[in-house]
Amino acid sequence: MVLATIDINGIETEFICTSYTTTVYEQAFRADPYERVTGDIIADVMGRMRVSGNDIIDSDEDGNLVVTIDYTRDNWQAEKRALWAMIKTATEIRRINGEKVKPTPSYPEWDRSLVAWEPDFREMSYAVCGELQRGLFRAGADASA
Repeated sequence: MVLATIDINGIETEFICTSYTTTVYEQAFRADPYERVTGDIIADVMGRMRVSGNDIIDSDEDGNLVVTIDYTRDNWQAEKRALWAMIKTATEIRRINGEKVKPTPSYPEWDRSLVAWEPDFREMSYAVCGELQRGLFRAGADASA
């Protein structure tokens, strides 16, 4: 099982998305409409896109359908929460494999540790969404942790 990495405060941090990650996320982040949290990692990170109307569906000069999607409603905090759940999953996989690893702190503790982290949210978004796609929505997926 290949773990992805992201640089957090100069430390290459491993993360992975498996079906177990959905449970970690759900247990940690119960539904809260005020925080825009459903408790479902897929719904919170991927959101819901509805494409309709002539103003967002068009054709290019070759007649190909062109769809414009508005990402200004992205839930950037959900992506950070999802990253934490994926880091926790990677830690659990390493522990199950017999490695001695420090447990992942709770989300609030982990989030506070990021005070000095200056993330590129676009890079984090690509990493999280890419891993979510790779881990949960791929044909012939391996058994998950």
